[in-house]
Order: sequence, then structure tokens, then C-alpha cells
Amino acid sequence: MNKDSIRKIIFKTLRILQIEEYKYPYIYEKLKSKFNIFLDNQNPKLYDIVFVIHDAKGWILEGICKEIVKYYSGKWYFAYSLDNLPPAKAYFFAHYAFFSIALKRNPILWRSKNFVWYTHPKDIGREHEELIYTFNQATKIISTCSEYVKLLQTQGVKPEKITYVLGGADPEIFQYHERCHGVVGFCSSYYPRKSPDLMFNIIKSMPHRKFILLGRDWEKYENFAELIALQNLVYVEAPYSDYPQYYAQMDVFVSTSKLEGGPIPLIEAMMCNIVPVASRTGFAPDVIVHGSNGFIFDIDSDCETVCQLIEEAFNLKNNIRDTVYHLSWENFSLNIQSLLNNH
Repeated sequence: MNKDSIRKIIFKTLRILQIEEYKYPYIYEKLKSKFNIFLDNQNPKLYDIVFVIHDAKGWILEGICKEIVKYYSGKWYFAYSLDNLPPAKAYFFAHYAFFSIALKRNPILWRSKNFVWYTHPKDIGREHEELIYTFNQATKIISTCSEYVKLLQTQGVKPEKITYVLGGADPEIFQYHERCHGVVGFCSSYYPRKSPDLMFNIIKSMPHRKFILLGRDWEKYENFAELIALQNLVYVEAPYSDYPQYYAQMDVFVSTSKLEGGPIPLIEAMMCNIVPVASRTGFAPDVIVHGSNGFIFDIDSDCETVCQLIEEAFNLKNNIRDTVYHLSWENFSLNIQSLLNNH
């Protein structure tokens, strides 16, 4: 009997048992892994961990994986495909969408540890129920913040499957500086979820303050011409290696996003002793104590509210760097490794 015939018999049996149809490919791959278990001796685990990057090459997701391996002593491999993954003791999926696809293509995953990095909710064209089902097949879903741990639990992911590890920054690169320049900074590429209109209105409403917008692709913003025409704004497109010199000019850092996994620039700015004023999204509530080491505003706050907080931020005298110094990439890597080793 060939594979196609076996597959048809299994699918027919699942229909009789009234199993949800979206589960069929997953159950089929799981059964294949059970029947092929004798292959383990012929295919030894080549790696301690495989980082599944897929099409995230060059993204911050790949960068995060590189930060993990920088302090990792085991044997690792970066996979840029979701098919034919090499044998490994564990797999780390740089994006949760990759896991759902790979789980249907690689029976080997059903016999290994699977860790899935969860940045933020996003419509990825898959039924929500199916996504939650695959999450519950993982060894651990690692969220970027505590907010999404609570969200996933309410959506049906088993509590024991979810944890979070905050992102980081390099304290050697992002150095402390005294706040004395009076400059407000943004660090973000252009995306609608970054609330570009709010950013624009903040800059326009505070002509007495100087602003730096560090990022790229802002020419896609419909009000770009009017934005860069503002006399109190400097728009900078620079390589990441130059970011510290621009952070060194900032006293206040503003993040206006409606949806975030991080944002990583928030920690970078705080490492530089810049006072953050950030929307209540991503890990901002995990790292900012309102009124102590920065300020938080709700994502539906108006421009006037945010401007008032920016002015308050200039009066804050506390050492901001001390409150995030522990959020180094080395500690991030060690926290991830602890999860890998303890499951």
C-alpha cells in the first residue's frame, strides 16, 4: 500500500470520528512520526537546536536568533526553509506562522522539542482555531511580553505552554549619557500600526521642541512632504551601527505604536538614559513604571495627552539606564537557553 492510499484511509477514519478537518494534516504527520520512530538510529540528532528563520532573513527576527547563539555553547543551525528540517534535539521558530506550516511538513517535529517565538497578534490568513491548536502542540510559546501571555490564555492556549522573555539591548553599544540636549526622539520605520498621524501631530504641536525621527520608508507616509517640511524635525535614515550617536542626542524617547512585540528601540533608548514616553503596548508596561522611569499612555490617547507627558518627561531626574541594565542580549540568551534546557 502506497503513502497516498494510507493517507486517504487515515483521513477517512478521522472524518468518521468527526475530527475537525483542519487537524487532519497534523494528525497524519504525527502518525508518520510514530511509525518512523525506528529511523532515529539512522538519523541521529545533528544539532542541539535548529533556528527556523524561513523568509525572515535580514529581519529583526533573524537578529534575535543571532543574539541567542552568540552566547550559546551547543551545536546550532539556521534553517531558511520550512521543508526537510535537519534532525535536532530542539527547534526554535523565529515566527509563530512558521511553526504551523512546518508542523504539517516535518514529522520529525513531533518527536522533538519545539519553541515558538511570539511577537504580537497578526492576521496570517489562518483560521484562529487552527492556530491555537498548533500552539498547544508546541513545547513552549515564548512571548515578547506579559500582555500576550494573558491574551493567548484567554484564546485557549494552555497556561503551561506559555511564558515570556523580554528583549534586550547591548549596554556596551548603547551607553549612558546625561540628558541636556532637549531633543525628543522617535525610532521607527514606517508602518500604519506605528500611528504616524499621532507622531506627525506631536511634532507639529510642539514647535518649541526639537525632534529626531530615526528610521526608514517614511516616504510611503501620505503626509511625508508636510512632515519633513517641519522646521523642528530632522529625519534620519542611517545604518543600525550609527544609531547610538543619534540616541546620544535625545533626552526623551517616544513610541506611539498601536501594536508592538517590543519595541526593541525602547530598551535601547532607556539604556542610554533617555526618558521613555510609550503607548501601552508590547513590553512597555513590563519595563516602564509610570512616573518613575518613564511614562505610559493608552493607545487611543490624543495628541495633547502625549505632549503633556513629553513635557513631564523633561522634568524627570531619575537614572533610567539602571532600570533596564539587566535587559542585555546576553541575559536574554541565557533566559532562552534556560527554557531550552528545562523542558
